[in-house]
Parts: sequence; structure tokens; C-alpha cells
Amino acid sequence: MGPGLFDARRSSQCLILLTALPALACAPSTDLLGMVPSSSSNPDAGSDASGGGPPGVPRFSPPTLVTAISDPTADDEDPSFTGDLRELYFSSDRAGDSDIWVSRRASPSDPWGTPSMVAELSSSGIDRSPSVSLDGLSIWFTTDRELFRGRIWRSSRPNTQSPWAAPVPVSELASPNFDSAPSIDAAETTMFFSSLHQNSATGTDIYASTRASVSSPWGMPLRVPGLDTGADEADPFVAQGGLVVFFALTRSSQSDLYWSVRHSTDASFLAPLPLADVNSPFGDSDPTLSVDLMYLMFASSRSGNTEIYESHALQTAP
Repeated sequence: MGPGLFDARRSSQCLILLTALPALACAPSTDLLGMVPSSSSNPDAGSDASGGGPPGVPRFSPPTLVTAISDPTADDEDPSFTGDLRELYFSSDRAGDSDIWVSRRASPSDPWGTPSMVAELSSSGIDRSPSVSLDGLSIWFTTDRELFRGRIWRSSRPNTQSPWAAPVPVSELASPNFDSAPSIDAAETTMFFSSLHQNSATGTDIYASTRASVSSPWGMPLRVPGLDTGADEADPFVAQGGLVVFFALTRSSQSDLYWSVRHSTDASFLAPLPLADVNSPFGDSDPTLSVDLMYLMFASSRSGNTEIYESHALQTAP
């Protein structure tokens, strides 16, 4: 990925940080997504609201089913797309066990094409939670093809017309824990993922690993401060080099989408707030957003089975 693409993403993601993060030198703007939450915000407010969210939460349009990839007999989840919005990867069990599938389209204004299984990334086990790089040349995902509950693997390819290389485990992140749902930032040097540690008293938590460059090994994962609510936090989407996060929070078997920000990677995230505009009384999870943070995809069981929905950010508060 060239520096121009990263610079463009960093600039656009400044929209979501707004005036509460002046040290990041975001360009001033009106008609933005919303203000960041204050540290005194209530993380439980409005978790299943059907109306507008509390002040400080990004606002989104009512979600709609992505019908072009829908299979009402299957569970589809874990969407992740390239920076040009022309390739969409997701997990689906429509062929039996969970595998990674892909849908393509000619341009962002075209409908998604008929999905197909990515054979070179699939195995006889469970393969899910893909996270594709913006340029579409690297992909990370979760698999149980080893004799462990969950491990993070990766693959790459020289160009988007080539097949993916045989995937390999990210050996420096191997652990006895159940690790899943990797999310890679624009620079490909920050990874957030879900981890269920053995004998954990807090359930699934969000961990982060960083590296100095794309050719460097990943560092020791650490629990992300500020996101440990005592419930299950999973399915993170990381942006702005680890300063912005969207994720799923589960309480009493009810999963909803939340978001938070922080001032620096040394700081804790502020109290997470729910995305009330898109949450439902059913399970909502697996958020992923476009380069400009204006397009959201996520998984939801609101139709009866788990399917993928989309929503667009409201640039002006109603």
C-alpha cells in the first residue's frame, strides 16, 4: 500500500475524531459524524434503541440487507472489504463448515456480484473472520486447522488478479488462547483482535499487537485499556493507527455495536458508546467501515439467520 492511500485514509478518519482530539491536527469541518464521547458517558445507554443515539455517537442511516450476497439458509458474517470497495470478503457456512467467501463488483456504485468460496484460503476446518488490507494484497483470518481452538493466519498475493498464496500461521501471535477476528489498520502495523484467555474471568477481550513495519514481526499482544467492560468484547474494527475502534459488546447473550476513541495509543479508550442507529433487539456484530468511515457493514441476526447489512453515515445531524 502506497503512502498516498494511507495519508488519504488518515485524513478522512479525522472526521470522526472532531474537536475532542485537537492534538491530531484534523482539518476543521462541519457536518461531521458526531462528537467523541466524554469520559463520563454511560456505556449502557440506548443499547437497543430504535431511534437516535445519545449525543457524541456517530449517526447512521437505517441498515439494509445486502441482498446480492444474502443466503437465507446460511449464516453470513465477518465482512471486510478493500479500500476501493470492489472486493468484499466474509465468512459463510453456505457450503457446510464456515469458509471465506468473496464478492466483487466493477465499481462502488454497482451491486455486489454473486459470491464464491476462496478455495485457496479454505480448509476442512473452520475458516472465518477475514481482514483484508486496503490494497487487497494481504489478508488475515481465523482458523482451527491446527489442533487449537483458534489461531490467526495470513496470506498474500502479488496483485488482485492472482490467487492467494497458501496461508501460513502468524507464528509470533500463537498462544493457547482462542484468538479470532483480527482487524488491521491502514498502515498494516496495528492489529486488534478478540481473545478468550484460559481461565478468564472477564470473557472475551480485545487485544492489540503492533509492529514497526509491514516486514517486521508482530509484538506481544496486550489487552486494550478502556475496552474491558466486564462483558464480552469482540469483533473489533481498528482505525487511525489504534485511536478509533468499533466493536461488538455482548451482555446476557445480546450483542450490540459500540465505538470509542482515545487521544493517543498510550491512553485508555473513553467509555464505549452504542451505535443506537444500527443496533437491534437481535445480535449485531462484526463492524467494518470504509476508508472515509462513511460506509458501515456488519452482521446481524435480525432476519432470523445471521446476514450482512449495510448503512451510511449521516453527515449532518438530523
